[in-house]
Amino acid sequence: MIDASGDADIVALSGSPFERAGDLEPAQTLTTTFRLANVDTSVAGKVPRSTLHQLMREANASGDYQLPREEGSIHRTPVAGVMLAIMTRLDGYDPTDPRSLTQAEVAGRQQSLEYIRFLVDRVPGYQHARLVALSAQIGVRETRRINGEYRLTADDVYAARKFPDSIGQCGAPVEDHHGGSDTKWVYIPDSGVYDIPFRTLVPANLDNVLVAGRCFSATHEAHASCRSMAQCMAMGQAAGTAAGLAVQGDTTPRDLDMSVLQDRLVADGAILFDEQQRLEHFA
Repeated sequence: MIDASGDADIVALSGSPFERAGDLEPAQTLTTTFRLANVDTSVAGKVPRSTLHQLMREANASGDYQLPREEGSIHRTPVAGVMLAIMTRLDGYDPTDPRSLTQAEVAGRQQSLEYIRFLVDRVPGYQHARLVALSAQIGVRETRRINGEYRLTADDVYAARKFPDSIGQCGAPVEDHHGGSDTKWVYIPDSGVYDIPFRTLVPANLDNVLVAGRCFSATHEAHASCRSMAQCMAMGQAAGTAAGLAVQGDTTPRDLDMSVLQDRLVADGAILFDEQQRLEHFA
């Protein structure tokens, strides 16, 4: 069975131990994204991010706006005149509680309207902008993380550590959307890339379950680097492939021959190794 809920729902219902985001360190905040049409992208595209952030600070200082996050980003889309904004910040909600998650959805949409008012009023290129879409659901960054056979740590991330059971790689910085107006960014030294160990997908005391996505086994800080879409997709490919191989071999995922799993993943296009690792693995 593969728990791809993102919230480790299956693992939690099984009674297997997990870490709830916020128990040891503050949980990352939630974000509702939105898209605007009728943007003059030739003008808006010339506004540096630093200027956008300064305008947010000035707007808050004026007392006329309530912008919880004084940063964020706005991006071009393939549709002419349409921009995608990642700006809102919702703190103190529990996404595993349906009532709390509903409250966050409402608050996220209200915040979106306030950020849109700010953009239209104060940022060049947005004077005629209009809301055309909100995210299908609020963006959740972390809820539960399993206790896996291995727990990825911040030391692993910053050391660009390599693992013999690599099922993917990550070079993303630690991007911690904590409460408050800013975001913590810490980059891996020397543009390093670390391995994602298969063991982080294996619950420590369950034989027939794998996880994929942001509920994998990691500390809060390491998770803030490895929780994004590309890494979650790599975990999903690895978990699905491992489940199939375990069934074929009549074994448990933790007892799989890693070289067999890695060979299959590489054959299917996964990127598991740097050049030196690749030479050693296929020697």
